[in-house]
Amino acid sequence: RLQMASVKLEQIVEKMKLENLTPEIDITDIKITQPDINRPALQIAGYFEHFDATRLQIIGFVEYTYMESLTVKKKKEVYEKLLSCDIPAVVFCRELVPDEIFKQTAIAHGVPLLMTAKSTSDFMAEIIRWLNVKLAPCITVHGVLVDVYGEGVLITGESGIGKSEAALVLIKRGHRLVTADVV
Repeated sequence: RLQMASVKLEQIVEKMKLENLTPEIDITDIKITQPDINRPALQIAGYFEHFDATRLQIIGFVEYTYMESLTVKKKKEVYEKLLSCDIPAVVFCRELVPDEIFKQTAIAHGVPLLMTAKSTSDFMAEIIRWLNVKLAPCITVHGVLVDVYGEGVLITGESGIGKSEAALVLIKRGHRLVTADVV
């Protein structure tokens, strides 16, 4: 049975030592379900085709300096479009602080804003690696797992067929039981 893995945003904040710039937004129920992240440079420039809003959004120096160059009218327009997409969170790297228009628009849409001192490349590498481990596919199988000469041997089959007995024979011959019943 394949389980849909997820990571709570709270865990990410804690693990990555992120500063929450929007404490007024409740993040307890926000979950990340995929290890991919997005740098929304094209979206900030107005291109929203193929935009995956379910990803964690990362703002680096390039996005930030572009955002600073926008007029107030354009900022309101672009930020509204970006932050109304049900994004799980936006992380600002290099201790870059979002402008007031971005912050107020994020609060209005319930999108948490987080900040890290890490460089964009370092943060992206770390978060992707960590999320890949946390969100790796997981399958539950009924059976017995035995270590035979350093190789994992999974014994599966119908109930009452003799999986445990087969494992016991291997254990008596000096091999190690890893786990039984649900693997």
